[in-house]
Amino acid sequence: MPNIGSKQTHYNLSLLTIIVSDMQRSVDFYTERLGLALKARYGDEFAVLEAPGVRIGLHPAKGTQQKPGSISLGLGVDDVEAGRKHLQARGVAFKGDIVSDPPMRLAFLTDPDGVELYLAEQSEWT
Repeated sequence: MPNIGSKQTHYNLSLLTIIVSDMQRSVDFYTERLGLALKARYGDEFAVLEAPGVRIGLHPAKGTQQKPGSISLGLGVDDVEAGRKHLQARGVAFKGDIVSDPPMRLAFLTDPDGVELYLAEQSEWT
């Protein structure tokens, strides 16, 4: 079986994103109660937490079609266009166009069971 992480597609990070109903309440829970480190915070729009072996992104439910508690998996790439093109050549279908959401550029897809995934171009928090 070919390795998707080969020289053709290089992932530089993974980010488990959780959709939350209240950003401050969630940041407080993950930092104060669970003791995870807050790596970056962009107001009430996005936060990145560091846990052993995984980064966790918190994103508010407002402005998304996802409900609080929904989870998606982000895979970091150096060039979102190149990553998308490579995966499309391998039969992966993407949802919509590449989205610019500073400090990130994103391309969205789902796995065969409907799990939300996204490619994320390197940003200042990587």
